[in-house]
Amino acid sequence: MVRSNVKKTKRSVKFMKSGALDKEKHYQKKIKPVQHSIMDQEKRRIKREEAEDRQAEKKHQEDVERLKEIDPEFQEYLKQNEPDFGDAMEEELLDMNEEGEDLVAEAGAGAEAEDGEEEDNLIDEKKVDHAFHALTAAADASKPPPLKAMKKCVLFFRAAAAQGYLGVGEASTAANQIKTTQLFEHIVTSAAQLVPQALNRFLKRKENSAKQPFKADDWDKVRTLTRSYATGLAQLLNSQGLPDAIAAHVMNNSIHFVDYLHTHTGAARALLKACLNFVTHGNSKVQLMAFLLIRDMAKPGKLPPPFTDICMKGMYLTFVKNTRQFNFESHESVSFIMNECVELFGVDLPSAYQHIFVYIRQLAVYLRSALQSGAGEEAFRHVYNWQYINSLRLWAMTVARYNDEKELFPLVYPILQIASGVVELFPAPKTFPLHLIVVSIVNHLCRKAGVYVPVSSYLLRILSSPEFQKNYKAGDSRPADLMFMLRAKKQDMSSGSYQSSIFSEALYLLTDHLAAFSHTMGFPELAYPIVARLKKIQKEVYGPKWSQAVQSLIQKIKANAEFVVKKRRTVAFGPSDVEKVTAFEAKLQEEGTPLAKAFAKEKERRDETRRMRFQALKGEKRKTVDEMAEEGDNDESEEDLADLAQADGGDDAESEDDEGSEMDDEEMEEED
Repeated sequence: MVRSNVKKTKRSVKFMKSGALDKEKHYQKKIKPVQHSIMDQEKRRIKREEAEDRQAEKKHQEDVERLKEIDPEFQEYLKQNEPDFGDAMEEELLDMNEEGEDLVAEAGAGAEAEDGEEEDNLIDEKKVDHAFHALTAAADASKPPPLKAMKKCVLFFRAAAAQGYLGVGEASTAANQIKTTQLFEHIVTSAAQLVPQALNRFLKRKENSAKQPFKADDWDKVRTLTRSYATGLAQLLNSQGLPDAIAAHVMNNSIHFVDYLHTHTGAARALLKACLNFVTHGNSKVQLMAFLLIRDMAKPGKLPPPFTDICMKGMYLTFVKNTRQFNFESHESVSFIMNECVELFGVDLPSAYQHIFVYIRQLAVYLRSALQSGAGEEAFRHVYNWQYINSLRLWAMTVARYNDEKELFPLVYPILQIASGVVELFPAPKTFPLHLIVVSIVNHLCRKAGVYVPVSSYLLRILSSPEFQKNYKAGDSRPADLMFMLRAKKQDMSSGSYQSSIFSEALYLLTDHLAAFSHTMGFPELAYPIVARLKKIQKEVYGPKWSQAVQSLIQKIKANAEFVVKKRRTVAFGPSDVEKVTAFEAKLQEEGTPLAKAFAKEKERRDETRRMRFQALKGEKRKTVDEMAEEGDNDESEEDLADLAQADGGDDAESEDDEGSEMDDEEMEEED
């Protein structure tokens, strides 16, 4: 009995397994064609829903017309209390999907169905004027703008953004085509100016209000509208061939739309990408408008985190990519971007500290690799290039600008350590221009941050170099452009004008260094060893011109030391009384010292000379890097770089090419 039951159970299990396998095979045969038909079914469903929507809208319009005949009073009541009662344009027509459907064509078809007109691929200028006039009329009457008019304006703007400036007038079967550039400019400029204002009035929101738009009562009515406009804005600014005047106008008015990007971070990222591109291209007005828009997006609270960090990182990487060369043609744009970065990092100092720390650490890693014994040629190239020097200058300027804030002051010491390491890495006379650039960076940081760094040792080493104990041929009478040089060429080393420029710049920077501390009580003791060294240099240099320049500086230093000593004799406190010493130095600095006044005059005269020099050079044709390479300068630089790499960072090594090799952008992003 038990055996028979076991056999029955086995047969039942076998039958069930075979049945399940048959069913599985049956379903596998059917599932493949079903998968292939999913997209077709979805398309048919969308078309069916669109037809039903059009039919419902048509019926709705008929009901409205019948209501006018049956109960005109009730119909008038609906007009007054329900302004969107007759609006046939559905909200989802403006909802841009993430897969890139052509929203403009779909929304345009809906608008034509509402008016009962035949399909037309051209945007009529009369319709455009009517839509924008509705917004201006509502603004003049201090009334909320009609939602229908705002939707039409955004639809026209999206059509213009999708077509692009270069696509105007081209033959196309797409919906809502613009045939003239005048109409394109009219749509874009009018929408950029009126739509953000209309949105604020519709949501009853004041300009620069702290309340976010998405917290307004009527936000759901314009949510998809703002997303559509934001997407069109990013698409327009990322398009090719957009004139600078239109781009500047759009970005200037888009500042009022930044608050609406809080819920549309995807469009905000695309807009940031376009603005970063405009920061380095176009005229100065376009660059300024792009930066102002980036700065507004980077402000804390405007957009959800970590958008501030994204803006800072994007701005710095844009700066680095555009500082591979620093010459007369590019110095204005590089300086402009550098000042923009300094301004942007001041928007959120705690976030700025994190970024600056990471990038300073990266500079230190490159420098450490080059300082190590037996460092290769590539390690030196990472340090000896304009990207590295300009990055060091940028962080020094940033920390100096916000030195009063406790967030960035701890970064002063790392920056000064890197600057000192760069000077010690390349001690050869050919690299004196690099030394002077780094010393000027340190002087600026010390003056602003109120810290003392003995840079006089570097400058006195230059002034006491054997290069200035020789007689040189006159050569070119024009001074050398030291601010655009990292090393001297062979012909420069034997030129009297170059050596004179180096000597004069070293004396100028030494005066700058001493003038920054000429108001301190310890200035006489600080200046004593420097004066002693200068007297020795005065006897060693060749020529009366250099000797007289050194003698003039010695006299200024002595006069200032006597001035401070005379002031010290009038006080009754000692150096241990820190508060009184600080007050004494502050008063002396406010009154001005003889050395500080002399340096101010020298700086003014030097800046005027440089300005006139730049104006004269604007009419001259400058050599490009490619032309210099053709002359064989780069070949010589490769040899110098190889010698420098073999010298273990040695003292007698020659320097390499000005341009060097660029910092690796990918490594920077990985480090960040």
